[in-house]
Amino acid sequence: MKRNFLGILTTMTLALLISVPLSAQTIAKVTVPFDFTVGQARMSAGTYEISSVAHGAIVIRDTKAATSVLSTVRSEHSRNNDSSTALLFNRYGDKYFLSQVSRGFGGGVMQLPTSKLEKEVRIASSGVSREVVVAAK
Repeated sequence: MKRNFLGILTTMTLALLISVPLSAQTIAKVTVPFDFTVGQARMSAGTYEISSVAHGAIVIRDTKAATSVLSTVRSEHSRNNDSSTALLFNRYGDKYFLSQVSRGFGGGVMQLPTSKLEKEVRIASSGVSREVVVAAK
């Protein structure tokens, strides 16, 4: 039973990734000046395209390296009336974790889940973090 579930989940994930170019809606294009982490995936500094692939899922794609990562998101209403599209990172020392994508113009925000790795880094750094915002194009 467990093996069947994992096989189905893997197949569904692959089908979603294959269909990304056909149905993805670009939310933002942004140049991130530092290395960062999404879930368990380490991403290098560079230019990224953020696309919505389904309700509750986004793809973060490095435009030069042609690498990407899929993440679940939780949509929320924006807490302010900021009209700019931006990415919000949690910073612990020299480690950055993508936390939120703001759509701007009242489009709300997409909150990424906190990964196990981020929780471990937060504990190791005594919970001291800073929020870093990178504006998108």
